[in-house]
Amino acid sequence: MKKYINRNYFWSTLFVEKLLNFGVQHVCISPGSRNTPLTLAFANNKKFKKYIHIDERASGFFALGIAKKIQNPVVIVTTSGTAVAELYPAIIEAYNQRIPLIICSADRPAYLRNTGANQTINQENIFQNHIRYFNDFGLPSLEKNDLTNFCAKIDEGISTGIKINNGPIHFNFPFKKPLEPKTFSDEIIYSIRDFVKDNTNLNIEHNLISSQLIYVSNKIKGSQKVSIFCACDNFEKE
Repeated sequence: MKKYINRNYFWSTLFVEKLLNFGVQHVCISPGSRNTPLTLAFANNKKFKKYIHIDERASGFFALGIAKKIQNPVVIVTTSGTAVAELYPAIIEAYNQRIPLIICSADRPAYLRNTGANQTINQENIFQNHIRYFNDFGLPSLEKNDLTNFCAKIDEGISTGIKINNGPIHFNFPFKKPLEPKTFSDEIIYSIRDFVKDNTNLNIEHNLISSQLIYVSNKIKGSQKVSIFCACDNFEKE
């Protein structure tokens, strides 16, 4: 099975790696379509302990219990729409008990809000009365400045919810289709090359088919510090 990448998945993988830098290693995931990039990013990272819950309300309280036990933040991933609102009871408890939770809600693009689009509500600071920090990242961008700002907002949010004022924080992730990684495009390669030069502490996993290895190698020859992770593919009978 060949594995590819797109900007949604790249964005999500970068986010997961940033969480690991803060020592976060537990995530509760509720199935959905719009949260596919985030779900895949967590699923493909072996350092995270994953818990799957069909019901978002149950997922919220399960995450709350884990966070209380391990005394460390737990991530909650949901799809868009009313699924996000289902987390509110657990978030209120986390807020009052000063328990750190990291809410990651997938969302439709902002231009679909208030249009009657399926599974689309206004998720902008939806938990505003019971949250320590909120940020809407906007659609994934591969511009160097946007990637730098993306990382800065992650640092700011997690630092607020862990070090400054313990409690739940909320990151909103708008994604537009295609949600699944299907291509490995030139723009992704250029962004990785340029961004890695200034962010050498990040470990970003990418799965490449063999014909792309030489191509990527040539593209990043000018970089002084690059981390490349390679592994054999899964065997799959035809």
